[in-house]
Amino acid sequence: MIRLTFRVLALWDLEIVIKYRGAIIEGMGIRTRRAATAGSEKIAIIKRMPSNEEAIHEIRELYDIKHVTIRLAKTELGLFDIPYLRTTYSPEWVAHQLTQGYIGGDAVVVMGFSTDAPFFWSDLTRTPAWDRIMRDAMRAGVGPEGYSVPVIDSIGRRSLMSLNTSMPVSDWKRYISSVKDELLAIARILHKKAIEEAGFTSIPKLGPRELECLTWVARGNEAGAIAVRLSLSEHTVRSYLKSARQKLACRTLSQAVSKAISLRLIKV
Repeated sequence: MIRLTFRVLALWDLEIVIKYRGAIIEGMGIRTRRAATAGSEKIAIIKRMPSNEEAIHEIRELYDIKHVTIRLAKTELGLFDIPYLRTTYSPEWVAHQLTQGYIGGDAVVVMGFSTDAPFFWSDLTRTPAWDRIMRDAMRAGVGPEGYSVPVIDSIGRRSLMSLNTSMPVSDWKRYISSVKDELLAIARILHKKAIEEAGFTSIPKLGPRELECLTWVARGNEAGAIAVRLSLSEHTVRSYLKSARQKLACRTLSQAVSKAISLRLIKV
């Protein structure tokens, strides 16, 4: 692994390093508010927030960091199955990420949805795509270092909380080691709220045949082929698919398949 140090960043973009030099020096001290508020109190404050939009801004203040992001989630298909993102990044940077197709090359997102262990951004493997993203990100006001906390609930739904800073790596890691337990608790609070805000709190009850038929549709089969495979009439297969779609509250079969995958009801 190549660590993301101040010296390495200079190779990325001297202009960016100069721009953040003051912020990096400022980040070396222990800030008043973060030191004055106990971990249990911070957790209680975040838990009382009525929404994740308000929570992430409060986290940024409590921990005196640059940015906070919470997102859901990823499936075996490699796609975001729930379009949910709450972030303190500027709308311009978020739009730039999407228009440039940066999500697929974002090392934080890729790692965050493939591991269950928290990680520092500086421990990620450097790639040309990741270097390009970070150069653009820093120009947009994103700090060069971060810490991400994946959360996986009991039915496999994933979220990723990421914190961003301009502090030097060594100071950042030392600071995070002192608050990592409370950050994990906060990530779980944000995960639960994200599931609620995304409307995925209840899991529909589908029968074995409904799930079986949906699975074969997800694998590219039409109703007639499924009927032959399962030794059922095509009418019966279509009935199972219709009832599955209605239980999932979807207007189309493709939406029902996507939702069933995102809820981990079926696997492709």
